[in-house]
Amino acid sequence: MSTTRAHACIALTPQEIERWPDTPVASVLATGWLRSRSTTLRLPAVDRAVPVCRYLTRLWLDQQHLTDEGVRHTTLLITTELATNAILHTNSTVITTNLQQNRSHLRIQMRDQGTERAVKHWRGNSGFGRGLEIVAGCTRALGTHVGRNGTRTVWATVSLTRHPPEPRA
Repeated sequence: MSTTRAHACIALTPQEIERWPDTPVASVLATGWLRSRSTTLRLPAVDRAVPVCRYLTRLWLDQQHLTDEGVRHTTLLITTELATNAILHTNSTVITTNLQQNRSHLRIQMRDQGTERAVKHWRGNSGFGRGLEIVAGCTRALGTHVGRNGTRTVWATVSLTRHPPEPRA
């Protein structure tokens, strides 16, 4: 765990994820550790990491004094969906979440180690695989970047203003 005024970073091991919240890191975080405007969460790509990622995101939102329930709900929804996708649809061993705040918006980024599993499109899968469609509908912007080494970063922007997202063409 490391922190600077501008950026905080936390990395959890598979053992810490399995024991969560009964870990020393959880105790430190509960005391207000995630105060920086930008934070990175590095978690093992296991199912149990999704609720931990959501919990850590909620703590970060609290430390940012972001109390608007719409912003909080949207941010937690996006974080959950992107973490779930990174774990279910890739052979990654680690997922990395980056949360950044500026005056007008939050940016949520989820990086995985690249796709090796076949990804099914959401159309035709009743009740399954519609997460990115939901995320796209509640964000100001959504995109993907694939690195030269095959890593993929999916990012979404959440407006901090009361205005709903603009319709997509």
